[in-house]
Amino acid sequence: MEIKKEGEVMMESKKEKAQWPFSQMVTMPWPYLLIVPISYILLCGFGWAQDDYVEEEVNNIWTPKSGSYYGDKEYARGYGKDIISSSSMLGMAIARDGGNLFTESRLEEIRQRMERLEAVTLQWKDETITWEDMCGLNSVGSGTTYEFPCARLSPMDLFQEARWSFNENDRVTWHNEVVGKGLVKPIIPRFGIMSQYCPAQCAHRIGLRTSAAYAVLSGYDESYAQRISLLGDIASMEMNDPCKRCIEENFESQLDLLTAATKGSFGLFAFEIQALLLGGTVTDPAEILALQTRAGQYAALSRETTRVQIEEFFLYYTTRGLYAQFNLETYMNSYSTLVDLLLPGCLADTSNDLKCPDATVTVAEAIAAMTNHADGPFSSHNTAGTPFPWWSLADGTGKLFEGEMGVSGSGIDLSGDLLGMAEYLDLPNFQTPAWNPKYRGAGGFPADTTDPLWLADVEDDPIYKWFMAVYEPDDSKCVNNPLTGTETTSAAYDGLTAAVMGGASQSWCTKYNVPNTEDSGVEGSYNKQYFSKMWYDLFIDTFLDIEQGVDDPYTWTLGQGCGYELQGERDAYTNQNDSTILSHASRELYYVDEGTSLGPVDRHLLMGDVTPNIDDYSMENPLEEVGVIQTIYFAGNPDGLVKKVKNCNRPNGQIDDMTYEEAKEILEEFKKKMETEWSQGWDDDESGEVQFVFFSDDAGAVGSTGQVLRDMTLNNSTLVSISTIIIALFSVIFLISPDWIESRVLITLIGVALVVLAFFASLGFAILLGTKINVSMAWTLPFIIVGIGVDDVYIVLMTLKNHGGYGERDFMQSMKELAVPVTMTSMVNCLMFAVMNISDIPAVYETGRVAVYSVIALYLSVLFCFPAYCWLDMKRQAKGYRDVFFCLKASEKDQEKTQHGKNSRQVWLYDKFYHPLLLGSSSSSRNISHAFVILGSLAMFGTGIYGITQYEVGVGLEDLFPTGTQVHRWAVERTESLASWPIVTNWGQINYTDPITQQKMIKQFEDVVNTTFVSEIDTKRLWMSDFLIWSTRHCVENFDRDDPNDRVCGMDQVYEEEGAETLCSGSWMENTLGLRNKYIGDGTGDCEPFEGGHCRSVSDMFPEDLESAGHNFATDSNDTSYCPFVEWSDEKFLWCMTTWRNKTNFAGGGFVFESNDATPTQCSGEFYRDEKLMWPIPYSTTPNMFAYGLFTHELTLDLLEQTRAFCDDDEDLHCWMQGIPYDYWSQYTTAMNVLIELTTVSTAVGFFVAWMFLFVKIVSEKRHALSKVFWGTLGAACFIALTIIIGLVAVIGLSVLADVNVTGFSNVSFVLSVAFSVEYSVHVVSRWLRAPNSIVSSVNRVEYTMEFLMLPTFMSWISSTIGVVCLAFTEFEFIEVFFFRPLMIMMMVTYFIGCYALPALLCHVDHEYFRLGKLQTEEDLVEKDLVEKEDTGDDIEEIEKVIEEKGGDQDEKEATIDSPVESDEMEKIEEKKGGEQFEEDATNDPAVEFDAQISETKGDGQ
Repeated sequence: MEIKKEGEVMMESKKEKAQWPFSQMVTMPWPYLLIVPISYILLCGFGWAQDDYVEEEVNNIWTPKSGSYYGDKEYARGYGKDIISSSSMLGMAIARDGGNLFTESRLEEIRQRMERLEAVTLQWKDETITWEDMCGLNSVGSGTTYEFPCARLSPMDLFQEARWSFNENDRVTWHNEVVGKGLVKPIIPRFGIMSQYCPAQCAHRIGLRTSAAYAVLSGYDESYAQRISLLGDIASMEMNDPCKRCIEENFESQLDLLTAATKGSFGLFAFEIQALLLGGTVTDPAEILALQTRAGQYAALSRETTRVQIEEFFLYYTTRGLYAQFNLETYMNSYSTLVDLLLPGCLADTSNDLKCPDATVTVAEAIAAMTNHADGPFSSHNTAGTPFPWWSLADGTGKLFEGEMGVSGSGIDLSGDLLGMAEYLDLPNFQTPAWNPKYRGAGGFPADTTDPLWLADVEDDPIYKWFMAVYEPDDSKCVNNPLTGTETTSAAYDGLTAAVMGGASQSWCTKYNVPNTEDSGVEGSYNKQYFSKMWYDLFIDTFLDIEQGVDDPYTWTLGQGCGYELQGERDAYTNQNDSTILSHASRELYYVDEGTSLGPVDRHLLMGDVTPNIDDYSMENPLEEVGVIQTIYFAGNPDGLVKKVKNCNRPNGQIDDMTYEEAKEILEEFKKKMETEWSQGWDDDESGEVQFVFFSDDAGAVGSTGQVLRDMTLNNSTLVSISTIIIALFSVIFLISPDWIESRVLITLIGVALVVLAFFASLGFAILLGTKINVSMAWTLPFIIVGIGVDDVYIVLMTLKNHGGYGERDFMQSMKELAVPVTMTSMVNCLMFAVMNISDIPAVYETGRVAVYSVIALYLSVLFCFPAYCWLDMKRQAKGYRDVFFCLKASEKDQEKTQHGKNSRQVWLYDKFYHPLLLGSSSSSRNISHAFVILGSLAMFGTGIYGITQYEVGVGLEDLFPTGTQVHRWAVERTESLASWPIVTNWGQINYTDPITQQKMIKQFEDVVNTTFVSEIDTKRLWMSDFLIWSTRHCVENFDRDDPNDRVCGMDQVYEEEGAETLCSGSWMENTLGLRNKYIGDGTGDCEPFEGGHCRSVSDMFPEDLESAGHNFATDSNDTSYCPFVEWSDEKFLWCMTTWRNKTNFAGGGFVFESNDATPTQCSGEFYRDEKLMWPIPYSTTPNMFAYGLFTHELTLDLLEQTRAFCDDDEDLHCWMQGIPYDYWSQYTTAMNVLIELTTVSTAVGFFVAWMFLFVKIVSEKRHALSKVFWGTLGAACFIALTIIIGLVAVIGLSVLADVNVTGFSNVSFVLSVAFSVEYSVHVVSRWLRAPNSIVSSVNRVEYTMEFLMLPTFMSWISSTIGVVCLAFTEFEFIEVFFFRPLMIMMMVTYFIGCYALPALLCHVDHEYFRLGKLQTEEDLVEKDLVEKEDTGDDIEEIEKVIEEKGGDQDEKEATIDSPVESDEMEKIEEKKGGEQFEEDATNDPAVEFDAQISETKGDGQ
């Protein structure tokens, strides 16, 4: 019995090692029963109670969070440049029948939908929030916010009917700000300069526009000769054009001269009158009072007259000249028509003294008549009047043909010599010895205004008359009464003349011309000059054929854009056939400003499914069909909304108490309402001919994508619940028993509940750590993690069942047996999920982190909580209480029926199915089945390899959005027809002051624009280009500056540096980098909508600039190109740059400021651009560019590669591309590499951890030699790794063939296959490796393994598959494609390989190194002795006493056991064991299990 004694000592030692924590569970189960569940409940409660736990920002799911691109974005974020200034909303219209959208009825349907959309409102508190509040831009300059329509980009702007967006107030703003300030104010005065001072320099230009013959002779079409187009030429000519240069130089000098002369003349008049009064020569009180009044007026005019007023005067003075110049032909034609109608009757009348007009009129007479009309008195009868000199009274109340006067006029006669008063005063020589005013030789300065010289030189000076008119009160009104006819004895003739003149009467006056018949205005506050301005303004409107408050950019065009003429109009679709509409729509597309601010709108953004190809259609090759159009709406961000509603112009009053968070909620809700309004009826084929679908981005507030992500993430609850219930029912079905005592339904449900609780607790824990639940977590972890956890529950329950018995020792032995595989699989799974942190895609690594938390939580539940419940259930069984109804004790009859026999499910699954199929008694049939299984695995592996070679990357919005939704329809059409996204280029803290850096920066911008997929944009839109041009003579900002006294170009700005004054003037260098030249057309070819670059050829340069650039006309080519640059000190660069922003109101560049301390304007909510720039400049950006033609993921990746080659990959000057394509497609550039890295590391980790765990565990058992354990466990780990590799390749390849693209989402599913491969293979290999060494045959070792594992692995597979199958019932195709398909493939492949192919392979692995199980030692005899004692009624204390009595040296025993040479005693033991328990021929059962011993010693009835 010495051997038995030593065995008992070994058993006691092992028992001690296995006690914690299970021994405590036996003695004190309650802490284990409660601590873990209560902790988990608290985690669920606190975690899930957080307000914002769902990840709605696709950027935080999809966008890589490492690498240079992420580093660049984080750099920008550090300066607050992660805030997008506006949010885009895209309304798409699609022809339901797939045909042409550009028909009258369909365009009208679109127009009505747009009108409805822009009328959407939202109630917030007591305020009505409108689209005017929400939109990003609805102004045309300072002080006009809310007074102009919201900016949008739409093909509908091609048509006149889109003018509905302009209300009356908007039209007035457009008339005053765009036409008045942008066209009339800067151009008409310059036209006067051109006519008076630059006839020679502008002769060619004037000839082209005034003479058709000259135009044709010069190579132009005769239609080019349009006099009115001279106004547009003045604006569009290059600054170095001799004509433009003459105009600008003379404009500034002449206006400066007029200002100085006017102020000086009036000042000198006041001085002379004061001298006259002081001289005492005037004694009459009335004369003195009159002189004092005049002196005060002159002094005020001298003091208060501004350059603005002088420019205003010159505008009207030039307009007077334009009257005759531009209306001569019209006057003569109208004269002829009227004379033909009225002259016969006039000549026939002999009873009245009528002054009949001449039958013909000369040019001189016509010009005189029109000039006299302009100079005539203002009429309150018919303000427009007429130039024909046929009336008796000029105020319009006289009779026709009774005089020789025209009707009405400006009220101020502007004839006479300009600056006659300065000549009268000899002003240029004032305060010099040569000063000799005209009145010096005529008795001195006159005391009254009747002096002939005074009358001739001063009173006749237009400037004098204009400014003195301020002191002449006037109570006129603007009236549109008809012109009067004759008053003769012939009623018929009087009726004819009244009708004719009534028809010839013009109605200039509108309600905006106050006072009028409807609005008297402020009586007594008007003067003669006021009405003169009114008359000239009305004349200009008539001359331009525009009406204030009526016309808008759709009915009156500026002539700035290609295909548009000054005074033209946009084409209408009403009452037009389809071909006409399509022809009209074939022109360039512009915003309402015809490209002056944005340039042409790229057609790729707004129109799709067009014929001819979108790049090929033109006015010469017109459209034949348009299937899709898109309108882009821009909303401000929440911060902008808070500021905007404080604006003084807000129609519904200012809102001062809106917070940022409230604004964010309003923006989100407004997006929803706009989406609902636009997409109404989208799925109703009876709802019109046009289908409307809508998308809003997530800038500022959650939009379409964020809403879908939110709904998708939260939409899993039903399927998770169903999955959990089905898993629970399945578990119950497999563990229920007709034996109420042996049944384990309640404990199974407890186990499932603990698993579910652990999973949701891990999510709660993650939420508390700041992790948001994303769509990847929501649609993988609940269905996978629960399956993994339930698998461990099955292992626990099956181990207890198979072990048998209800005692403490049974419990301890079972826990000891399962602790190793559960710990190992948990550790490996934990590490597998931790490996996902290698990925920089949040969807991957955050899912991995939460999975790690889940595995840990499951491990704690399964090993530190669930066993305590199992122990209580064993005590229930031991005492004979029923399952579920545990308060009811089974009857003695039921207790007698209690058996420990095989589970019937085990019998059917293993004995009836698995064993015959894979482990049949016949070696030939077994080998055949093994061949089929292994070949099947290899076939899957080979198919997987092929599939991987066919992989594609990427998930598009059409994949993400649920089918059957309007936003999915939008995404599909966008991908097929309108595949474009906004992009930008950013720079960090580069050396902006370096001239070479400036050129390289512009070069990078131009190179990006020149790539295949980026739409055209002029270089001048880049801030650096604008700034550099501003510093040169080519600066155009002085042309239409708001304040004439404030010149805004760089060469006008004086900077004091080291006591010296310098200008913000730039220079020119030769274009050595190949930058683009500016396109400068001559009008002979097709209109070019883009200017291109900002560099210039020699012919387009100022001579002074060429000289400073060192150009040698004798040796250098005239094709040489030069580009602007600046080379200043840091201080000067900063000062000039700040001045440039403020003077030009430049809004781009994305600069960083020291603080947002911009000076507010007079209107609250608006600010000047005078913020203090941060220096050195840490960040700047380009304007929005657009990438188009991105119809596939591959094309998008081509965009990334092409553009990054010029920017991100430039080692000399770093910049980075940014935008939706870069944010969301960057991961696809390395998607396969990341997958390879993830799977390689996962496989390596699985291999290494499994090896080390097996090695450490078996070494600690001290049964076998170290070398044997090393090589055996290494080989076992190789089998595990092989299983992982085959499974991975098969899962990935088969998924690819199932149309699953490689993405961050699918990568999650692929990596999960490692976890399942490990789950199966570790259990199989571990049990196979540690099978008792008495089981010699490999087949028998596999039988030993699978007889035990078949049922729990099958149950685990079924439970996990149930969860995955539930994914098939999701309404989201995205979930079905990127989660269900790969996960379902994973479940099938990993189970087949792990539970069929691997055991088949192991059946053929028969080597001593892999026999690392329990040796046939005295331990078995001790166990048998103990069983015998239990069978005779000995209690536990007696058994322990027997064990205590056994002595022996444990170390000596273990040394004997580990000896490679077996002792005689060992041989006897083997013989005994072999004879009693392992006679294959008799029992065909190779397992040496404790439950088998129980069965033998206690009998089946125990």
